[in-house]
Amino acid sequence: MKTVYNSSMFSDEEPILARVRYFLAALEIADKHVLVAVSGGPDSMALLDVLHRLGIAVVVGHVHHGLRVESDLEAEFVRLRAQEYGISYSQRYVDVRGRMESQGESLETAARELRREALRAMAAEAGATYIATGHHADDQAETVLMRLLRGTGVRGLGGIPPCNEEFIRPLLQVWRAEILDYAHEHELPYRLDASNASPEHLRNRLRHQLLPLLEVEYAPRLRERLAHLAEIARGDNVALEQWADKSYLKNAQPTPGGISLPHPLQELPEAIIRRVWLLALAAVRGDASDIGYAHLLAIAALKTGEETHLPGAIVRYEYDRLVFLQQEIVVEAYNSALPVPGVVELPSIGVILNTELLAQWSSYPTGDAVLLDADNIVGGLTMRSWCAGDRYQPLGAPGTRKLQDIFVDMQVPRRLRARVPVVCDEEGIVWLAGYRLADRVKVSRKTDKGLLIKIEWEFNPWTLRNSADA
Repeated sequence: MKTVYNSSMFSDEEPILARVRYFLAALEIADKHVLVAVSGGPDSMALLDVLHRLGIAVVVGHVHHGLRVESDLEAEFVRLRAQEYGISYSQRYVDVRGRMESQGESLETAARELRREALRAMAAEAGATYIATGHHADDQAETVLMRLLRGTGVRGLGGIPPCNEEFIRPLLQVWRAEILDYAHEHELPYRLDASNASPEHLRNRLRHQLLPLLEVEYAPRLRERLAHLAEIARGDNVALEQWADKSYLKNAQPTPGGISLPHPLQELPEAIIRRVWLLALAAVRGDASDIGYAHLLAIAALKTGEETHLPGAIVRYEYDRLVFLQQEIVVEAYNSALPVPGVVELPSIGVILNTELLAQWSSYPTGDAVLLDADNIVGGLTMRSWCAGDRYQPLGAPGTRKLQDIFVDMQVPRRLRARVPVVCDEEGIVWLAGYRLADRVKVSRKTDKGLLIKIEWEFNPWTLRNSADA
């Protein structure tokens, strides 16, 4: 959502009311309920008052963090303000210190995550479509500067989004000074959190020390410039993500335990390639928010046959593809009788083999189905996983070949080779499934009885495709 304001958009209505009205119009929010996150500070109290004056159906939600002695007083203060407005009040207590101990998170992270969970729970209980928070333009400038100092990309430069999921921030283009003026003009009561002045927190040092210094000594109106940078970066990021999404959908292929992508991704700039990799990592991990630039560099540095272990994922360079795996899937050795005629299914490797005796035939299939001379089979048939040292003479070959060499020549990744069944009789290999049958069992003019063997793959190691894509 892009929100750019100019003076021609507004009538004589108070500037804050006009900006918020414009913001809400884009959401078509008139018939929807909104949970307002109210801490009791000037930002959230002004937001509550503005939404109430604009006639939005709101519910007050307060999160009790239990971190300060004033927390009980703040909760009661917010409850009374909701009562004065005639608005429903909801409260959740969260155990921030308990989460810090159990998850090993910082106080700020634990509080943020618990606050979001609590607000979502209250919104669901109240039937609210959106959750409105009091983030404003100064918060935006501080966030962008903080991310610059810590190191970030275009996505991080976008700062705080006006909307993401159910969270909306109607005051994001309103400055703190304007909010304080509004609160004073309308005689809005509010409570100040003393911890917001503590230099213990980085954001407070940026707010009270670094930003004022930079604006005085180096860059007047820096806050505005940072807020404008966030707006521009968000637009650029949307365009880049749309490009990456299209490239990912075009190139990504499911593979057992993960996703594979062509490597290199031809004719794509590095910025898009990195985003495509992040999409693959998110697909196998559920999220890629903690994947940093150093992790992406490790992927880019891979050579054929190498792998890198990232948090919650393995990335492997296999021939001309990068494979993103959540974890290595080990296929246990197998050895099953193959009845003739009959069907055998091996769920562990996702294959079904079907055998059928034929008295006559009109074609000689290859690939996933082969026809061989039933009278040349010695004893019964079995289906097993390949072993080191396995060799046989493929149809038409001048001599025997190792299965290992065949796999290498056909670029079957090492992790998938156990998924290729080896069909044997008592004399040796009859068919390397999906490849070629053995020369000794080929059909000739003397053949009286044919044996047709077919294989169905859940995932074909030769083509690197799911059966549904075939």
